[in-house]
Amino acid sequence: MTGLLKETMRERAEAQSAPTIDVEGIIRSGDRRVRRGRLTTGLAAVGVAGVIAAGAMVVPQLIDSSGTPGGGHVAGQDSEESTAPYAERKLTFATEDVVYYGRESFSVGVTVTSYVQTDDALVVTSSPEDGAAEVVWRYNGADAMRIGHADGNVLRADDTGSLVAWTDSSGGSTEYVVFDTSTESEVARVRAATAPGEGPEIFAVDDGAAYWRLDDGIVRYDVETGTSETVSRWKPVDDPAHKPAQVYDIVDVAEGQIAYLEDGPRGTQLMVGEAVGDEARQMPSGWNGVLSSDGRYIGVEEADELAVYETTTGADVTPQLDDYPFKVVYGWVDEDTAMVLAIKDLQGKRFPSDFLTCEIPEGTCDVVWAGVDAGLRSLTLPVGDPMDS
Repeated sequence: MTGLLKETMRERAEAQSAPTIDVEGIIRSGDRRVRRGRLTTGLAAVGVAGVIAAGAMVVPQLIDSSGTPGGGHVAGQDSEESTAPYAERKLTFATEDVVYYGRESFSVGVTVTSYVQTDDALVVTSSPEDGAAEVVWRYNGADAMRIGHADGNVLRADDTGSLVAWTDSSGGSTEYVVFDTSTESEVARVRAATAPGEGPEIFAVDDGAAYWRLDDGIVRYDVETGTSETVSRWKPVDDPAHKPAQVYDIVDVAEGQIAYLEDGPRGTQLMVGEAVGDEARQMPSGWNGVLSSDGRYIGVEEADELAVYETTTGADVTPQLDDYPFKVVYGWVDEDTAMVLAIKDLQGKRFPSDFLTCEIPEGTCDVVWAGVDAGLRSLTLPVGDPMDS
């Protein structure tokens, strides 16, 4: 959810008497991998960071959809032959230490600040109360292991596969880190050198590559070969009154389709294409979004309005959810099934919400979890961003 959406929710809450939750904390990331609508600023980084350490074990408490403690079943492992417990994507969200995955829920042993899913694990960040660096945990359905530190609790992962990426400044300098949950090991650590005024940022992970910012622009880093390919270069601004169109944000990448934001003479535009450039198609609306796993659809949000578009044509295939005053696509179960957060009431002191899956383009939707009323400040979506950033 963008800052604009948080502002809208804050205004609505302030119009009510004595709200019981801090709406400032409502989800920044209503869409998967929602990005900032402005250039980020941060530290230029040099040097090499330290080695990550292994952490403690925790035992999960399993809960069914009624909230009753269960037992005996390891989340995501429905057969003895299963070797990748989270290879199946299901509608998911988290409240405090409990992750809801499909129609079951379980504790991961730490309070969830942000999280993403790989085939092998849920990768979770938590923020220590003593102000120490944010901790990254790997939870594989049976135990949690500490695997690193992620700046700002920001994580990025692919729709399938085992790679997850973040930035790490815990060693005094900033580096991009890629971790493989199938081997439980780091597979890349790259110095995050950036141009003055531009902070390090992980944008996406797709098909064995990570997209991040370096000093000359946005690059695609191939994890296997350790080589980088420039996706978009920064353009110098010679005349502030006539700025060139500038790509400042990769919104999402899926199956080689790149969704990105371009700021130019016509304002900010959401573009989708196989590459950044003239062949990309402008979407009818959207300041952020999340691509389906095959890149065929994109769920977008702009000024509180949900839309889903075909990326090749821009055709509107938005499901009709008129009974909800606010809704947003935040992920995909598969190539044509979207995860939707739908708030039922914006006028009260709390915001009871339903979590649905919607078939695209048919538009049929099923409620997976109804009336979730944990307080939106404790709610986390699997987009890799904390709700209060």
